[in-house]
Amino acid sequence: MSFTVKNLPKGEVEFSFEIPHEEIQHDLEHAARHLQEHKAIPGFRAGKAPYDVAKNTYGEMAIYEDALPVIVRRAYVKAVLDGKYRAYGEPTINITKLAPGNPDAFTAKITLVPAIKSLADFRKIKIDSKVPEVPEKDVDQAVAELRKMRTKEARVNREVRTGDKVVVDMDLTLDKVPLDGGQARNHGVFLDEEYYVPGFRDQVLGLKEGEQKSFSLKFPDTHYQKNIAGRDVDFAVTVKEIHELIHPDVNDEFAKSLGQPDLPTLRGLIKGNMAKEADEKESQRAEIAMLDAIVDKSKFEDIPEKIVNTEVERMVSELQQSVAGRGLKFEDYLQNIKKTLADLKLDFAPQAIRRVKTALAIRDIGDAEKIEVADAEVLAEVEKLMERYKDDAESQAKVRSDDYQDWLRTTMRNRKVLELLNKEMVKKS
Repeated sequence: MSFTVKNLPKGEVEFSFEIPHEEIQHDLEHAARHLQEHKAIPGFRAGKAPYDVAKNTYGEMAIYEDALPVIVRRAYVKAVLDGKYRAYGEPTINITKLAPGNPDAFTAKITLVPAIKSLADFRKIKIDSKVPEVPEKDVDQAVAELRKMRTKEARVNREVRTGDKVVVDMDLTLDKVPLDGGQARNHGVFLDEEYYVPGFRDQVLGLKEGEQKSFSLKFPDTHYQKNIAGRDVDFAVTVKEIHELIHPDVNDEFAKSLGQPDLPTLRGLIKGNMAKEADEKESQRAEIAMLDAIVDKSKFEDIPEKIVNTEVERMVSELQQSVAGRGLKFEDYLQNIKKTLADLKLDFAPQAIRRVKTALAIRDIGDAEKIEVADAEVLAEVEKLMERYKDDAESQAKVRSDDYQDWLRTTMRNRKVLELLNKEMVKKS
């Protein structure tokens, strides 16, 4: 086999291969046997017919085409490994010559993973991380939210008072024109909470069931609907129901209703959970800070367009899953943020480049520090996943696949690198 290498723009390389006929004869014979597994030749057991018989039966080009993927893959992998090229994704293959009795010729175009020209010395970078404290007022707020969840409602026949819940029909107009989405029926408003339009609560206080009232209120300048932000809007409100809110006392009995022996224990549990959540957020912040510092202090080759586009597509896919998880349609989400998909991809490009650089830095630090993941570690993780998905045959098959286990090994290696960086770079106080 012989091949030449040509450097192309945008971080691409093209290999041109020519493989003599004698080097592929073994592959042709294997392909001939393979074809017999799907279409037997009369008078012969599967895979036992001589090559010439198979050639006359299937046609020599059919045998060549069956053998081609193996021939191409072997040549391409050898060239990449021998030349120590770091290829990104799958190659683009173009067959330039395929004729019985002649050398096979093809090209393979690949995108190279960019190199880091100068990798920052992470041991010289320090990130300050302060252990977060949980103020008692935050615990008070959490207890208040739990109290609200235990609040009961009792319908009453009296005037609206502060702290009630009122059910209203409401019509909003601007310059005597009904607002789009400004009509609400049987709309519940909790008067002990901040309402979305300041002054609404004061306007309904003292009203009784069945009474109507018209008034105008100025919408906040920061209101999300720009057409009414900062403007006076007319309200027509009819009170349908009045409910008194009966809040439980915050005491030991309240704590017991939530499965805790007393109020101090409940507060301690809440504070501990909030401290854990705050610590996790601070750890995430510190991790982002240390990776940003490494990327900022390193120098990279230009990131090929193909790699950036792939990362952008991955980011779009992540966003689509997040939006779907909130029960929204992605098209509606784009409409709400007033962007097209093309706009979104353009916005994502700088972040995608940074994500690629971060991945390259983690990879090179892992190489420099000789961080590896043993087969036994991967196997142990696979066994945990197999147990988790013991009732899901499809997921188990995915976990057993070579591609998934390669991904798992890389993920576990990255985790080890991040643990090292956290140990060396993050200074907690």
